[in-house]
Amino acid sequence: MTSLDLQHVIDRNKVGPLQRKVLLLCLGVVVLDGLDLAVVAYIGPPLLADWGLSKAQLGPVITSGLLGMALGSLVAGPIADRIGRRKIILASMVFFGVMCAATALAPNVVWFSILRLLTGFGLGAALPNATTLVSEYAPVRRRGTMMALTYCGHTLGGAIAGFLTSLVVEVASWHWALVAAGVLPLAYAVVVYFALPESPKYLARQAGREAELLGLVNRIVPENFPPGTRFALNEPAVDAKVRVAGLVARRFRLGTAAIWIGFSAAFFIVYLTNSWMPILMTDIGFSLTAAATMGLLLQAGGTLGNLGIGSAMDRFGMHRTVVAAMGCASVMFVLVAVAPPNVLVLGTLMFVMGMFTNTCGTAFPIIGAAFYPTSIRATGTSWATGVARFGAIGGAAIGTVLVAAGLNYHQVFLSLLIPGAVCILAVIVKGRRARTPAGEPVAGRVSARS
Repeated sequence: MTSLDLQHVIDRNKVGPLQRKVLLLCLGVVVLDGLDLAVVAYIGPPLLADWGLSKAQLGPVITSGLLGMALGSLVAGPIADRIGRRKIILASMVFFGVMCAATALAPNVVWFSILRLLTGFGLGAALPNATTLVSEYAPVRRRGTMMALTYCGHTLGGAIAGFLTSLVVEVASWHWALVAAGVLPLAYAVVVYFALPESPKYLARQAGREAELLGLVNRIVPENFPPGTRFALNEPAVDAKVRVAGLVARRFRLGTAAIWIGFSAAFFIVYLTNSWMPILMTDIGFSLTAAATMGLLLQAGGTLGNLGIGSAMDRFGMHRTVVAAMGCASVMFVLVAVAPPNVLVLGTLMFVMGMFTNTCGTAFPIIGAAFYPTSIRATGTSWATGVARFGAIGGAAIGTVLVAAGLNYHQVFLSLLIPGAVCILAVIVKGRRARTPAGEPVAGRVSARS
């Protein structure tokens, strides 16, 4: 009976219609994930005014959602490796859509924070599984590009959240911004249910689903394999009972630690800026609309950067690309810190800064997808994302402390040089000491130079 290497079959063909369809569907999932995450930052100023809160009291509102995302990522990855990526994506979209809409009914900060925790749980399950699914449809030479394009949805969703919130708050209230952000993923879940297929690599690990996998592969590539063709994965397997423990097994330990530390530092930066940008800008006299525009420019820059980071990683190598991007981001922190409080100047700098900071966050799931084998890939990327969420919580929490202490945007942005240096060091260690024990090349023709 014929048995073929599944990844080799995907690699020797061009990206086809089904792969592009999966990419677009998962992009939509990530857009809505980013929208539902960012909407709370944009409703922060009217929420403060409506409930008479101090800035310090807003901290739990922001960090509760990030804590939920961390927990959702940690739980969903191992489950997705057992039951499939598609089921987790669908369940998470329904869950975070319902919880986000329900948050509009919260009567006080305590209930708001609880409902944001639950919303974050669903958000944390959706993002890593959507990007993992895309990675398992991608040829190795295009994996970085396709995953980065998927991650563009997160910054694009954040930009849409700024536009949606400013529009809805003007004509109604911040409550309706949450309702709109909840209804959209519920509607999109119907599309995903009918249109999104399961991962071919997940199916290759499941006994008794050979016919389903054959039919799917024949839709992915134009080769039309005959009945009875079997597909194998040329990569190390990890005991299904110890998927999480497998992340810190000897051959993965150093790489896992480097990914977790670097990813956490990158998310610390991203979520401190995303969570507190509107309030920092209104503090220096900008209107809510101008502050939202700043946030939109930050996210738009991240979207543009994500369009290029994947192809740069495929061409020049993963690790050196991330080191260069974070180095450029550190330069931008200094430039923002010394810039005058001018909308045009700061808006331009925020746009360029977003190109580098958000793309560093995007890069780590790509590194993780290349590092871990299929049997623990969803666990690896989800746990990396979950651990990094604690860095995000740290960013939002430290932002609370810094803002409550009266620091201005000059001082806040200079403080970002510290996590930037930590991220760079972690990526250097990963690139030099822990390459790709998953047994797959990093990125096409330049894998040796990653």
